[in-house]
Amino acid sequence: MIQRVVLSEQVKETLLDDILSERYKPGDRLVESQIARSMGISQSPVREALRDLVAMRFVEVVPHKGARVRRIKRREVLEIYPVRAALEELAGNLAVENVADQLGELEELVARMTEAFDAGDPRKMAHWDVMFHRTILEATGNQVLIEAWNSLMIEARTFVTLRNLMATQPNLDLAARHRPIIDALREGDPIRAGGVMRSHVEEFGSVMHDIFETQESEVLGDDGQPADARKGTDRVSSLA
Repeated sequence: MIQRVVLSEQVKETLLDDILSERYKPGDRLVESQIARSMGISQSPVREALRDLVAMRFVEVVPHKGARVRRIKRREVLEIYPVRAALEELAGNLAVENVADQLGELEELVARMTEAFDAGDPRKMAHWDVMFHRTILEATGNQVLIEAWNSLMIEARTFVTLRNLMATQPNLDLAARHRPIIDALREGDPIRAGGVMRSHVEEFGSVMHDIFETQESEVLGDDGQPADARKGTDRVSSLA
């Protein structure tokens, strides 16, 4: 039974983890009463959790059918990157003056990312990756910037990205790509730190675009025309 501490938040995190790990797949119904029964709780916190997941765009409510897992479009994944790149460039500019005491923590987080990557665990990799970036954001002390960044639901989106990258490019050292950020922050040049953080995010956006392009080309028929499997390729199947 789930602990009764910020219950709706715990339910939301449990359901989100189930969605991201594909225990619930796109199109699967999320029946409020069944979820409440399986967790040993009332329906009220489940209802609130589902409302939050609708706002996060991981769940949709279909008239006369109820809540179900929403199929995420590739466009939605890709549109996050330029917005995040701009926010993190600003974070790099602002964090330089205050981040010196956190550089050791950032090094430790890269080590944890490496462990998760070596273990083939994109969920943990995403967690440590987000902790790395959040540490820098919080060093800015700019609450508006932090809230804007958090509104992008970074951890869930990062998991989607890393699962794709770890599956399609297993030799890509994802953790090591964070070290130039630490180096730039250590140098203390705001412009350089911001530029490195922007480039870091844009690089991952570019790689994801290429992955989606490859997936799309693989479902074309021999004549170059869309095959039956081509239908719906603007979508990220199973949050791919």
